[in-house]
Amino acid sequence: MIPRTTLLEPAQALCHAFASSSPVPALLSHFTSDPMPIAHEHGHPDLAPFLGRTFNGLDGVGRYFDLIAEHLGFEHMRFDPEDDWLVDGESLAVCVRGRARFIWKATGESWNETFCYRLGLAEDQDGRGLKVQEYRVWADTGAAYLASQGRLRELEGRTKKETREVIAGSVNK
Repeated sequence: MIPRTTLLEPAQALCHAFASSSPVPALLSHFTSDPMPIAHEHGHPDLAPFLGRTFNGLDGVGRYFDLIAEHLGFEHMRFDPEDDWLVDGESLAVCVRGRARFIWKATGESWNETFCYRLGLAEDQDGRGLKVQEYRVWADTGAAYLASQGRLRELEGRTKKETREVIAGSVNK
């Protein structure tokens, strides 16, 4: 069985690099080249160009991070204490919860968000140990979509009924 600390190392490194706004090449250095890496942020693909699609290979994962950088900024990204990270030594996966304030760059609208990563690990063929092979994200796709449309601020201070009407109006456009 692989020790917990060995499984945590590549996950910690990628999370730290992302939270530090490292450039895409630095982020990609945390991924395997073989087996082929993937990135997938869950959500409906019509809500944002980085949602609901699987980005394959280092070029694809790089494109995913380029799209994130093009559309989103963030502040104060932090992750739960590592004792709270879920580590599965059998499937070589680490799940971690993070928090940040995200900003949709085109509209300037922002929101606080809690998100979850599932990082599947694999021995890279370069012989340098475990790296991230599978990067999966679950996040607040509704807030991202409304912010991209410049409609997120409309929800502030509204009743639940008014909020449902605003959301219904956004979806029907």
